[in-house]
Order: sequence, then C-alpha cells, then structure tokens
Amino acid sequence: FSINLQPGYRNYTVKDLMDIKGKKKLTQILVSDEKEASAAEEAGTDLLLAKPDHNVPYIRKAAPKTFLTVSVPFIKYSSKEDIVKKALELIELGADSIHCGSWNLNFMKYLNEFKIPFQGHAGLVPRRSTWIGGVRAFGKNAEEATQLMNDIKDIENTGAWGVEVECVPEDILGEITNNTKLLTLSIGSGKKGDVQFLFAEDILGCSSIDTPRHAKMYANFNKLNAQIQNERKKAFKKFNLEVKNGSFPSKKHSIS
Repeated sequence: FSINLQPGYRNYTVKDLMDIKGKKKLTQILVSDEKEASAAEEAGTDLLLAKPDHNVPYIRKAAPKTFLTVSVPFIKYSSKEDIVKKALELIELGADSIHCGSWNLNFMKYLNEFKIPFQGHAGLVPRRSTWIGGVRAFGKNAEEATQLMNDIKDIENTGAWGVEVECVPEDILGEITNNTKLLTLSIGSGKKGDVQFLFAEDILGCSSIDTPRHAKMYANFNKLNAQIQNERKKAFKKFNLEVKNGSFPSKKHSIS
C-alpha cells in the first residue's frame, strides 16, 4: 500500500532501498512529464524525481511501478504545518517520497512524525549557494569536508532515507557514503555514491542551458526538435502555397 492507502506495486519500498545500500548501484532521473516518466520506467530506471507541478498525477500514472519522489521547495511555506500540508497533498497524488532540498531541519523532523519518507540535499545546494561563495564544488578542503559530513549527519538525524549530494569530490563522497546510513544520491560527485542522479533534460539533450560539466548527454533532442520545427514550417509553407495556386483542395479532398 502507498501512504495514501492505495494498493499497487512499486519496484522498491523504503526498506528495500536501505537494505540495498552498499550492495547495488541505483539510478535516479528527474522527469518533467509523462513521456519522460514512461520512458524512464520502461528503461529500468530505479528512482524518479519530479517537480511539484500539475504533471505529478500524469507522471504517477505513466510510471506506476517506479518509486517516485517529489520535491517541495521551502520558499513558499513559512511554517512546518504549511509545508507538511503540501507534502501530504503530493502523497495523495501518488508520491512515495518527498525531496526536502534546503528545508529547515525542524520542518524535516516534523515531516518524519507522519512517517512520510523523504530525502535531503547537501554539498552545493543552489538555494544556499550564497553561503559558499556561489555555484561551485563544495568539500575540497578539510574544513568544508567536515562541514559536509556534519550536514549529512544532521539530515540523517531527521529521519531521512537518502540525501542528494551535489558537486562534491568523489573520494569525500566515498568516505561519507561509508559513514552514513543514508543512501547517497550523487550528482556531479563521482561514482562512489549509492545512487547516480541526473536530469532527464541533460540526458536527452533538451536543456535550455549548456549541459553541466557533471552531466552526460545521451541524445540531442534540441537538434531533433529544431529539425521537427523546420519540417513544420516547410509543411505549412507548402499548404499556404497550394491554397493560393489552386492545387488544394483537389477533387480527392472535396465532395462532389
């Protein structure tokens, strides 16, 4: 059963994920719509992440068997009651877990009182980048590495099952992974985490920004989409021309 008491099948329960730690490498992809979700599930992706928008129920329906986490940005919520209410709404839509990002630790502890699974975020946390001097790798010296370990222990103590670790040196993540009960989800932090995480838009090559250094493009959808758009224009141009020169509609396309 899901948290909202819906019967169904998932590839993993939270207990499965925690039992797998150190035994098997997993994958997580952030998907934006039902097409990406369906393709990710059919491709055997272990975990999905989604943003908290109107696509969540469609993503759930398109990938009914895959463990789905949905992010909740703290910026819209000034109290732990408000942010947990939003988390519960997403659970009702089929989320299996909540991504807490840069939440207040007390908010995360409050969420844990409802036994709702959640993951945290450490290392380069974009919403907190001003505190580390901007968008950069974190943990490259002893002081930062110690701070990172402390941050992850703090997240562990809130009751999380996992933590996204972004742009951290690979060997540092390896040490952390070996010293926390949390599953470590690596994005730009090398292969020594428990899970490798990427955005679908980077994998598919359809991002509106340059592909980050840590991401690998496995397809070039921007190029394909540009070709499709060019074909659209050619088809519309041909239609306009045929209407004006009288070749469309022909007898074939008309009623006599």
